[in-house]
Amino acid sequence: MSQSTAAGRQGDLSVATLWIICIISYLAIMVTAAFAQDFLQGPGRNWELGPLETGQNILLLIALIIVIQVAIRAEEKLLRWWMIFVALGTFFLLGEEASWGQHYFNWETGGWFARVNDQGETNFHNTPDGWLDQKPRAILQLGMILGAIVHPLLQKFRNGRGLFDNPWWLAPTFASMPPVVISLLAGLPKAIDKLAILPFQLQFTRVSEIEELFMYAFFVVYALSLRGRLAYRKAQGTVSS
Repeated sequence: MSQSTAAGRQGDLSVATLWIICIISYLAIMVTAAFAQDFLQGPGRNWELGPLETGQNILLLIALIIVIQVAIRAEEKLLRWWMIFVALGTFFLLGEEASWGQHYFNWETGGWFARVNDQGETNFHNTPDGWLDQKPRAILQLGMILGAIVHPLLQKFRNGRGLFDNPWWLAPTFASMPPVVISLLAGLPKAIDKLAILPFQLQFTRVSEIEELFMYAFFVVYALSLRGRLAYRKAQGTVSS
């Protein structure tokens, strides 16, 4: 590993700790899904108020707060704009997951949403246009795979040269890999079921919600990692390097 790459990881989160947290969390969710499905479904079998979707909203809110903190503390103009962009995306995801408050305040769906929303909710991702749901999700997943898996692995085996080496704050580090890998594993049963190659279904719960939970955990880890590394570089006087 090059000296610059090693320096870029100073102040970062513990990769081993994150692997342990993600694996234990995933196993706990799967055990709960196997033996206490009603608990995951939420009160009145309303998944929107269940622990998985509530956890998604909490993670997005935490990520949003941390990203705003980084944007405020950033001295590099491009980093500040990047954090503003990430904050806007995180805010949009949070709003969409909560149907902009409908899940908690229970207002009636009307107007344009009532006509086009597949589930009768005030959000955009359940409308027929794939550019508001599946396509952005696929782009996000691709970015997570390239940034949190491919990039750090390339850095490790190519003496510090990854996919996105400059600016230093753009790409995730190894710390962001655990939630991305677990998210992909969580979505594997759904992908296999779509292929219809098995005489039975692998999904015995809504694995898409588990997949999204760890996707949003990535936002938190990436933001925490960046905040820690930024604080370290400020302390060392290398913020602009």
